[in-house]
Amino acid sequence: MKNLQNVIIVDDDPSNNLLCKTIIKRVYPDAEIKSFLKAEDGLVFIAENYSDAAAVNPSNIFLDINMPLMNGWEFLDEFEKFPDFIKTQFTIYMLSSSIDDSDKERAAANELVTGFISKPLSREIISRLFG
Repeated sequence: MKNLQNVIIVDDDPSNNLLCKTIIKRVYPDAEIKSFLKAEDGLVFIAENYSDAAAVNPSNIFLDINMPLMNGWEFLDEFEKFPDFIKTQFTIYMLSSSIDDSDKERAAANELVTGFISKPLSREIISRLFG
């Protein structure tokens, strides 16, 4: 079973963040989960907590696309600016309610993005990805 120990959720919808936390905790009770309503806050957290080049802390990001101020694509543009030792610690999944095929294609074309997940996140999806 793959480990889902460290998770960052970036989504402006508090109810979706709670749902994601609940589902992940049911499958991985020991998972450390941080959630952010603003993409900028997620980037600050990453910069402050993953800046030690000697520390390896593999983590997963579930990233919404449509958010105010900074959307998921803009988050990825800023994330790309991090040093490689930070970027390589993350597996990023776009988690979105978007039904626009261009969003799925854009996610597939982005080397930072591992996959596109349609909301809502479910136990089955977590088990398929990490089980």
